[in-house]
Amino acid sequence: MVKGKMVVTVASLLVVYLPCLLLAAEGNLDISFNPPNGYVLFNGWNRDAYIGTAIQRDGKIVVSGGIDGATDSDAVVLRYTSAGTPDINFGVNGVAAYDGGSGDDCGRLLALQEDGRIVVTGYTHNGTTADVLIMRYNSDGTRDRTFGIDGVVTYDSGGRDDYGRAVGIQTDNKIVVAARSTGDSTSVALLLRYNEDGTPDPAFGTNGTVTYEGGYGNDGFRGVAIQADGKIVVAGYTKTSVDFDVLTMRYHIDGNVDRRFGTDGIAVFDGGHGDDGAHGVVLQTDGKIVVSGGIYNGTDLDILVLRYNRNGLPDTPFAVNGVAVYDSGRGNDYGRRSAVQSNGRIIVTGRSYNGTDYDLLALRYHGDGTLDYGFGSSGVVTLSIGEGNAYGEAVVIQPDDDMVISGGTYNGTDSHIMTLRLIGSGGNGASNGGCFIDTAANGP
Repeated sequence: MVKGKMVVTVASLLVVYLPCLLLAAEGNLDISFNPPNGYVLFNGWNRDAYIGTAIQRDGKIVVSGGIDGATDSDAVVLRYTSAGTPDINFGVNGVAAYDGGSGDDCGRLLALQEDGRIVVTGYTHNGTTADVLIMRYNSDGTRDRTFGIDGVVTYDSGGRDDYGRAVGIQTDNKIVVAARSTGDSTSVALLLRYNEDGTPDPAFGTNGTVTYEGGYGNDGFRGVAIQADGKIVVAGYTKTSVDFDVLTMRYHIDGNVDRRFGTDGIAVFDGGHGDDGAHGVVLQTDGKIVVSGGIYNGTDLDILVLRYNRNGLPDTPFAVNGVAVYDSGRGNDYGRRSAVQSNGRIIVTGRSYNGTDYDLLALRYHGDGTLDYGFGSSGVVTLSIGEGNAYGEAVVIQPDDDMVISGGTYNGTDSHIMTLRLIGSGGNGASNGGCFIDTAANGP
């Protein structure tokens, strides 16, 4: 049973107000979004859920994740109006939930079809192990009964735990899912493709499935992006003899590895100090590939952004030899997913330790990989929402270049799925502009 509900709160963001003109400074909370907060919360976030977000053509915002129910977790899809209020025309009061009935179910990332239907991936428990879960919803929040069985498709590798991590939609409406399969202390990277009706696509890999095993028994895909020519780019991690490295690969439309990408189809990044990994991948309009995640610096974790040319080689003019690293200097910084604005600037979201708990973090980079000092405080926005931890998990760019970030909050007892909007262009939205100081943390 679903226990979550929409929560519209009085803003608890820690701010100090100063007498000045209201300005729409880039990186500030847009307080016209669920006013006066700039954010909206939904009770009961299951913190195993990696939250996804997307923006419809009509400006409505769709969020996927998981929530804690009475006995287990359920997958959930939320929809908000462009003003940040629950869309009562979607599901039940803005909420569409899925309970498979055999244990934990969890939504992770989502994608939108051109016709407005919503595709979500994650996992569902079959009573013994976890299976990849793919669901498709109509634009009103009802499950699309023309897809799979009652709008649901599952993938079971047989005796292992299988988890969907990211999903992409091809121009022909075929659905591509990045995933991993775990068991016996090993992890295999999976790439699945389904026809529009939810049946496995036999023209892709072996009966719709492609696997990648790097040789040391622990690999996984966490992000997927589809090029205009139909080639599929995936990012995640691979185990080496020493540690974990960032893995980026490209596949042809038939599921064969594109051997012209990187080195024999593979680009691996090793930061040199320990475990590194990717969580997201996006494509620029010029075809360059942006990969976001984390890098270990020998002491703690930093946020990592890599940029590759179309051929899978590092874009060396970007930052330092194609690598941008952010270290707050206060402890662990976790990078999650990224998005690209119309002017080519790159937004990365995640979280940053402030000495007590975690703040939501957003970074903006110029196209050359340097931090954009016109955004937040020297290119960095940190937000403490409520009491406790705040996490950024996914970011998407509106047509006006404002950015919507979804993530979660957790204070040790209560957890929420959180969605907020930051001003991305100086003429947009409403804010307290330069009239507030984030007393929890305001940049490095």
